[in-house]
Amino acid sequence: MRLKGFFFTFTAAVIALASVGHSVGHAAAPTMKIAHVVPSGDPRDLGAIKVKELLAADQRCAINATVYPSAQLGGTTDLIEGMQIGSVEAVVLPASFMVGFEPRIGIFDFPFFWPTKTEDLLKVHKGPAMAKLLKTTEAQGVVSLGVWHTGYKQWTANKPLKQPSDFAGLKARVMPSPVLVEQQKILGLNPVNMPFPETYNALQNRTIDAQENPLVTTFVMKFHEVQSNVTMSNHGNLDQLFMVSKAWWDGLSAECRTAVSEAVDKAADVVVAKTEEMTGQAMTVFKERGVTVTELSDAEYQTLREATLPGLEKFYVAKAGAPGQEILDSFKSELGLK
Repeated sequence: MRLKGFFFTFTAAVIALASVGHSVGHAAAPTMKIAHVVPSGDPRDLGAIKVKELLAADQRCAINATVYPSAQLGGTTDLIEGMQIGSVEAVVLPASFMVGFEPRIGIFDFPFFWPTKTEDLLKVHKGPAMAKLLKTTEAQGVVSLGVWHTGYKQWTANKPLKQPSDFAGLKARVMPSPVLVEQQKILGLNPVNMPFPETYNALQNRTIDAQENPLVTTFVMKFHEVQSNVTMSNHGNLDQLFMVSKAWWDGLSAECRTAVSEAVDKAADVVVAKTEEMTGQAMTVFKERGVTVTELSDAEYQTLREATLPGLEKFYVAKAGAPGQEILDSFKSELGLK
């Protein structure tokens, strides 16, 4: 009887251990909702899809990712708050939308500050000043894993906008970034904060007169249907942050974190390539539809720079304090600016 009892106990233990080993070996893969607010086919959407594909193929950590475009999981504020509470794992949004949570992020919105050649800008994205800036969002429950460049901003209106006096009195849609609001005020614009999906109707109904976005965004959102002029000002960037919930990030293994970081980095190249491709397509369509495209001269660019940037630097430091001054100094040093 003793031997029989021992055999039964031993067999049960072996089965139990095998069961544990089986459950560990087949643990459910982490899930990852990747959300954004732009339509399918936008470079941001294609970048998110690339992240999903890379993670699915990564043997180190086969994360089960799903992409939700077109604000399916909510608007910009909803998505940021979703990351903070852990209901949304990842979000791709313009950096501007994080300024209300972390004022130092406002430097992304500086006009006439960043390199106007894409290859030079991408180097800044990988530099030490940017790494320092991206760390600032972690206190808000959000980990910023990378920056995706989705083009330089251009103004659209029903007339060329080449000098400060051209802006005076116009109503323009603005994102909820204090730096962007102040930029518009300095130019003499009347800033109007409205949800992005409402911009087309507002332009069509003349509730607003102008808006600023990269050509791809203007094209995808069909703003060229209700605006007659594009001014190629290259005055700023609409750079995107790929962000994840800190609570979700902290729960990942080191291998999974590496897999996600590498996927975000590789997808950045897809976003840039698609942005450049679609920029060419957009310009072709604009010309076919009779949209007037105006180029700024070097002198006009410099005049607008001198009219806006110095005041915005002071405004930024007043909002972000000494930590903001440190970030500003870091970028100026890296960019060779005085």
